[in-house]
Amino acid sequence: MDKIDSRTLPVAALNERRRRAVKMRLDGVSLKDAAAQCEMSRTTLIAAVKAYRAGGWKVLDVERPGRPQGTGRTLTAEQEREVQRLIR
Repeated sequence: MDKIDSRTLPVAALNERRRRAVKMRLDGVSLKDAAAQCEMSRTTLIAAVKAYRAGGWKVLDVERPGRPQGTGRTLTAEQEREVQRLIR
């Protein structure tokens, strides 16, 4: 079975993997086995269990990684249009 790259999965699928892995750990499955079955690294699983213990199921979910689109810009929309116009 080929491993699926987690970076390409939707956030809902990632959260389901994390929940399933934490449930396995709570049921007594070893760290190595739970990580292998859920196709995640042991460090990710440890972080998920710590998050669960700190705040329960609601804090276990992750959000879309990275900055929201359009943030961190130094130019205004008007300045960007002008630069693009000059380049053309």
